[in-house]
Amino acid sequence: MSALAAAGTYAIAETESRELHGLGICLKNIKGIGKDVQLANASFIWTEPHSKELKVKLELQQEAIVGVVVRQTVVVELRVNNLQCDDCKKSYTKHTWDSSVQVRQRSEHRRTLMMLEQLILKHKAHTKLIQLTPCKEGLDFFFNKERDAQDFVSFLKNWAVVRHHESKHLVSHNAQNTTYRFKRTTCVEVCPICRDDLVFLPRKIAQALGGLPPLMLCTKASSHLSFVDPASSRVVEVAAAEYWRKPFQSVSIPSKLTEFIVLDIEEFGHPSGRGGVGSICPCEVEIARVADFGHNDERITVRCHLGALLHVGDYVLGYDLRSLHLGMDDEEMGGVPPLEVYLVKKKRPERIKKKPPNPKRGKGSAASVRGKSPEPEKQDTVQLQAPSEDAVEEDREELEDEAAEMKAAAEALLTQLGEPNLPRSTDESEPSEEVHSKSGPDSGCPAECPPAAGPPEMPEKAKTAGYGPRRGV
Repeated sequence: MSALAAAGTYAIAETESRELHGLGICLKNIKGIGKDVQLANASFIWTEPHSKELKVKLELQQEAIVGVVVRQTVVVELRVNNLQCDDCKKSYTKHTWDSSVQVRQRSEHRRTLMMLEQLILKHKAHTKLIQLTPCKEGLDFFFNKERDAQDFVSFLKNWAVVRHHESKHLVSHNAQNTTYRFKRTTCVEVCPICRDDLVFLPRKIAQALGGLPPLMLCTKASSHLSFVDPASSRVVEVAAAEYWRKPFQSVSIPSKLTEFIVLDIEEFGHPSGRGGVGSICPCEVEIARVADFGHNDERITVRCHLGALLHVGDYVLGYDLRSLHLGMDDEEMGGVPPLEVYLVKKKRPERIKKKPPNPKRGKGSAASVRGKSPEPEKQDTVQLQAPSEDAVEEDREELEDEAAEMKAAAEALLTQLGEPNLPRSTDESEPSEEVHSKSGPDSGCPAECPPAAGPPEMPEKAKTAGYGPRRGV
């Protein structure tokens, strides 16, 4: 077992061990042994193995008179109490942490925070996390060690525009060895600007960035911010330190986008960038609002940076400043008239989810082959399809084969009955022969034509055998 040897330290000592280690720990808990009363000998007295009490036999001596020593034997009983070390208490106690990271994004929509959640799972930055608590404006991450929290903050800095400040409060203090225990909290604030936001730049910031217009579109929000001017297709990047030195806000979010349709497009520049989604190509686009179809014929021509993506007939989303109220006057705009519509992105068609195949189809035949009764299945609406030409041809051949077999069987049966020569049917008659179904003067048949013969008589042998006339042969 482990015994508490000193303040906060534990030592391994067996019960009633012969070594002086276990006995020494017991003697340290006995008061009164010092300079006046000296310990001459000590030993354990046997007790039950499951007992929580230990008995120690002490032999004490003391000098009563000069040259006279008095020795006496004393039995001391000690009780064993179960304890847990501090680390074990933390591991078995809920909500124990030393460092926490509070991530906050104060905006109407938290797209950047959602992106960070996916990156944390992708790069496995949550392996040393002991607890996660959602709150109103973000998430709280709790860690056992301060070093783990610092590594997590460094990960957030690499993927988003953030700033942080730290605080700590005292939990416990040991005055004997001057040790302190703190709980540290790091508050991380994420930039409120997200991708596809319409951002307003104050006059001084716009001039410091190179004379930009006051309204810009955010095309990227990661470790830095990327903005584009749709009128001139000019792109500028703002670092995290530069943004937090003079922060600015967005004036409109993607939930206020309006849907337009492209009627005509004219490119007047070359695309720049990576190509594809990240390319910037200036163009003039003639658009109409989708909601106005059937009500008016209002069209508008605007400049945008999506020339490499848009085609005639495509649907595009943008901010319609004719109906949006940004709450800015001409003085704040610096005398620069904004565009009527800021096109943001092309609208992608909605994905159609494919229905999974029915797993129960065909189970009834398999169950009947195995000798089991098939389970009742739900009746589904099945659309009937016209049979193919191959299937019709196969069915026709099968019917002809069955008819030929039936005919051959009938001929064999009549042969056994004594009638080998069968009259041919009208279909099998030769072209030169004529089949007359009627006789007489009105039938058009010559007078010398004999009357039609009746069915052949059954022979006597067949009658005695019990055979009767058969129909349909």
